[in-house]
Amino acid sequence: MVSISSELEETPRGALISHHPHPRPTLRRITAELVAVGLIGDAFGVLSLLVLGIALRLPLMPLAAFFLAMLAVPLLQLTVLHPHITVYEYGLWIKPLLWPGRWIGWEAVSRIENHTLIQHGKRTRWEQEHDGRLIVVNQGLPRLFEIVGIMAGLGRVRAFGISTHSHTNYPALLNSIQQHHQP
Repeated sequence: MVSISSELEETPRGALISHHPHPRPTLRRITAELVAVGLIGDAFGVLSLLVLGIALRLPLMPLAAFFLAMLAVPLLQLTVLHPHITVYEYGLWIKPLLWPGRWIGWEAVSRIENHTLIQHGKRTRWEQEHDGRLIVVNQGLPRLFEIVGIMAGLGRVRAFGISTHSHTNYPALLNSIQQHHQP
């Protein structure tokens, strides 16, 4: 089994251009812990409902288990929506909220779309301008990232988001991706 760090070391990545973590790392860590607890609780609840439904012959319990399982979709989306991003000469290294990091070469980025899962602009005069993009990738991401594409209305494509509220120095990140993206 190849470790993530050795996978990154073996990948020709070129020079480090920039690093864009979440602007509030404590909030991100707390969110990761709460999402993990929610996913574990959801899985436990689904299994419990299925066992009770089968053991007690209650036909609506599996249906309730299905609906409870569907409540995990937004939590799974949250785990991959806005990953930490490090920009290299030959691609991006992304680290989702809970899952292992992934290498994405520039050739895998297929398009850049407006971020439809966030509210753009300012809601109050004190608030920072909110902007974001969705990066659609044609290879290198697991199927879990399809949740972002489906929920954003892009179809069954694998995507992740970047935004002013989830990445430090968002303008430089967007500029780097747009410069390296080959439409």
